[in-house]
Amino acid sequence: MTAAPPFVVRARKPHGTATYNCPTPEWALKKLADFRAAGHDSITITGPDGQPLAEADLRAMVEGPDGTGRAAARVTADLKS
Repeated sequence: MTAAPPFVVRARKPHGTATYNCPTPEWALKKLADFRAAGHDSITITGPDGQPLAEADLRAMVEGPDGTGRAAARVTADLKS
């Protein structure tokens, strides 16, 4: 069994390039936020098929077309009786 191709997030740094192979779009969004917070330039995201992706593309994958996809799975229930 082979692993699914990763989402690749790259950023130009003062002394080279940082590259992260992220297994999920959620992880890729986290790395994108980390790179932006660190002030890195020229951030690119590539999908599993090698296609360039924008932040909106990743968010659509995570949230679904109506914005409720995986976010709904994070809702917790009050189990007190």
